[in-house]
Amino acid sequence: MDLSIDTTHDGPVVRLRLHGEIDMATTGLVHDAVIAALTSDSVREVLLDFADLTFIDSSGMGTLVACQRAIAVRDGTLRLQNLSPFVRRQLFAAGLLGLLGAEDDPQAVATE
Repeated sequence: MDLSIDTTHDGPVVRLRLHGEIDMATTGLVHDAVIAALTSDSVREVLLDFADLTFIDSSGMGTLVACQRAIAVRDGTLRLQNLSPFVRRQLFAAGLLGLLGAEDDPQAVATE
């Protein structure tokens, strides 16, 4: 499956809505979109909206960590929103929910 990304700007916040899968074939698209969002000095927060994300693998998680670091270097914040149960479990199992600005709630993972 492919990945598409819709970008919206709202002052210092850029929302990237991802549709599809983040895997080895699509990680470059995610990284490039995040870096492009940071080209404006006014951007302080990047929201990754995962409402339409159906899959993420380890290469995708590695890319999210790299994106978080790139944003942190610019004194910005990365936040994840609308995680599906599958994506939340993957990030939780990897210990990345808190690092990536998602709620680190074991109860939410266990009950989904």
